[in-house]
Amino acid sequence: MKHSRLYVVYSTGLFVLLSIVLFIISSRLIAYFQTPEDLSLTTTSENPDITEFYQPAFNWQPHTNEGREMEKHMLKKISNDYFASYYYHNLYLSRGQEVGINDFYTKVSREKVQFINASLHELNQTIHHTTISHDLKLELYAEDGTLVVLKDTQINYHQLYENEVFASGYYDSAQFDVMLLLEDNFWRVRHKTRSTIDLPKRKVKQDFLTNFISSKKNQFINSGKKWVSKGINYYPAEFPWEEFWPNLSADLLTSDFKLIHEAGFNTIRVFVPYLQFGGAEVKEDYLQKLGFLFEMADQQNLKVIVTLFDFFLGYSVDQWTLSDRHAEAIVTRFADHPAILSWDIKNEPDLDFEDHGKAEVKEWLNFMIKRIKTYDPKHLVTIGWSSPEYMEMLGESVDYYSFHYYKEADKLKNYLNQTYDKPVLLEETGQHSFNAWWYPFRKSDADQATYLKQVFETVDSAGISYNLWTLYDFKQIPDNVVGKALWRKGIQKNFGLIDKKGKPKPVFEVVKGFNNRPVRF
Repeated sequence: MKHSRLYVVYSTGLFVLLSIVLFIISSRLIAYFQTPEDLSLTTTSENPDITEFYQPAFNWQPHTNEGREMEKHMLKKISNDYFASYYYHNLYLSRGQEVGINDFYTKVSREKVQFINASLHELNQTIHHTTISHDLKLELYAEDGTLVVLKDTQINYHQLYENEVFASGYYDSAQFDVMLLLEDNFWRVRHKTRSTIDLPKRKVKQDFLTNFISSKKNQFINSGKKWVSKGINYYPAEFPWEEFWPNLSADLLTSDFKLIHEAGFNTIRVFVPYLQFGGAEVKEDYLQKLGFLFEMADQQNLKVIVTLFDFFLGYSVDQWTLSDRHAEAIVTRFADHPAILSWDIKNEPDLDFEDHGKAEVKEWLNFMIKRIKTYDPKHLVTIGWSSPEYMEMLGESVDYYSFHYYKEADKLKNYLNQTYDKPVLLEETGQHSFNAWWYPFRKSDADQATYLKQVFETVDSAGISYNLWTLYDFKQIPDNVVGKALWRKGIQKNFGLIDKKGKPKPVFEVVKGFNNRPVRF
């Protein structure tokens, strides 16, 4: 009996021990031979998802590499880790934060990165850098699955700061030969050799000029003839600002666009709220809404100015790739749509100069112009400045000048007393009719009509295009538009040509008459 019990204990212990050994061996074998399909970006706990901040455009060429055949899931892992190395490198150069450097660089390459940063520090310099696009070619994937060699042709942007003050910004194109090693479940940069190259310029066919609005000298051209934009900034009466896109409907657009067309307008301007549309990952249902609006506008022969980055403040270089993804998703989707007049980069970016830096805002604007023209060389591009003083800023990059004007009507001519080399659009103008008894600067409906009459005299004399603010008076204004002050909201509610009861104000007939006049070029 005693021997029997010892035998049972011995057998059970041996079985448990063998099970543990077999489990360890099988685990090691699985780990060695498996390339897990669910491997996603492995990052440090301080920054679990870099796609929130960094999403460069990239493309892998068809694989003709030596060695092992590349698995799709492993290619995703390599891509994610390789781009993570750039993100953390950029973070280190601009802010001195070493987070992620140990994970995505081997000891040798890490020392090179640290040396560059130390050298810049001695000169009181920092570099804010981002890659914009990568064209990747796999050249070797080792048989044991732990080494990759690739060629990366990329476009970069660099900003140099000296003593924390912006000094310069520049683009360059480069080609890198890169070696990555798989260590501790990270694809780490082991070696990277750079050579500067000149990328081939993209050739653009010119046959689109008959289908889209173009510009020649200081005139817009439509179907080979001079053309003037007679436009209105558009929100529905009941759904202004962030309420617009969720409540967009066929009945709403049919009614409003018919009214706009019958009033003699040929253009509308609409706004794309950056975050509401999904930011860098633009929502498909909102793309469909935008496309539907284009179709409805086209039915009424209305052209559309699209302001792409409304309520956007991501000017920092380390977030440029996010705005690039936003623009790419929208602009490439509608690059061939004939209803579009132009892409307006951002509404009144000069108002951000004080908080975000004039140089930094300008650099971002110039970057976005370049990217949008890459995605869509057919449509015009502009910037909707809040003041005429800035309308020629970045003039060499835009296709026409845009500015907003709400000051004294008789002084508008002071900004238009010269001949410009490009078309000019008065993108926003108007007068409120807020007449609360307690507001000292109240205006009447008659004041509103008189103001636009004076503005139209100058517009007609200068031969420029115009967009009015706005079609309707509004019952409610969101706090994020003008703040909570009653007088500010009161003013913004009362710029419309049509009052809150749906009745045309006196200014409506003034505008309709001017829209239908013979245009002087």
